[in-house]
Amino acid sequence: MKLKTILGFFMVALLGVACNSDDSSSCTEQTWYQDADNDGFGNANQTQLSCTQPSGYVSDNTDCDDNNVNVNPNALEASDGIDNDCDGMVDECVDDAQCGAGEVCVDGNCVQVQTFYADMDNDGYGNPNNSQEAGVAPVGYVADNTDCDDTNASINPGATEIVDSFIDEDCNGFTTLTAYADTDNDGYGDATNTITFECVIPCSNMNEINNIPSGYVMDNSDCDDSNININPEAAEYTLDGIDNDCDGLIDECDSNVSNECDCTDGVDNDGDGDTDCDDSDCTGVSGC
Repeated sequence: MKLKTILGFFMVALLGVACNSDDSSSCTEQTWYQDADNDGFGNANQTQLSCTQPSGYVSDNTDCDDNNVNVNPNALEASDGIDNDCDGMVDECVDDAQCGAGEVCVDGNCVQVQTFYADMDNDGYGNPNNSQEAGVAPVGYVADNTDCDDTNASINPGATEIVDSFIDEDCNGFTTLTAYADTDNDGYGDATNTITFECVIPCSNMNEINNIPSGYVMDNSDCDDSNININPEAAEYTLDGIDNDCDGLIDECDSNVSNECDCTDGVDNDGDGDTDCDDSDCTGVSGC
């Protein structure tokens, strides 16, 4: 009788243990993480597999110090030499109020405020008249402020100056122009004898052109700069074998001058027996 009683208790105990143990065939085990400081965040290095949540364990594994209830991803960062909020940074700022005078909080760091300038043409040079203060450069802004035309990427201090463009490509305040030698001082220059000089911007009016070297002019239409009587404004002498007026023609007559063409065509136009300069009608005509 005693033996049966003992066996009965033994069977009941075995059934109790079976009922209270995890049955891997009837549940899905998951990983649980120890939460030693009871802040709701678990220690990724202390785990336990179980079908149900063990006491002192949580499903989270983001606590970077499970011994301190004040350190977890929901904590506020403080200036205490500790990574309070578990973001991998120590004592980083959260807002500008945590920074010093003239500083702002940028990505957890206090940085000095500086002025940035709009770079609308994306040439790397900013517009001194369009600025913004910030800790880091806003999109479309740069630290440089030396662009003199922020609408044209070809105009900036690093650009190459184009001669005779009347544009200040390199932003030095000048445009480079060509001057032509006027050796005979008739006001007309020699296209084959040149120098360059700088003209203060805007240089949009010929009267504003300054610093032209002595003996040079802006004109380049003189076809003989050694003869003051030869230039685009000179009268053409029809019998001297020279292009006096620099039009590319030699000894041509001027139909606007009375009798000039008749006096150089070799024809007795008035039928008096005399031709060209021998005719009294040609007295005073160019070339006679």
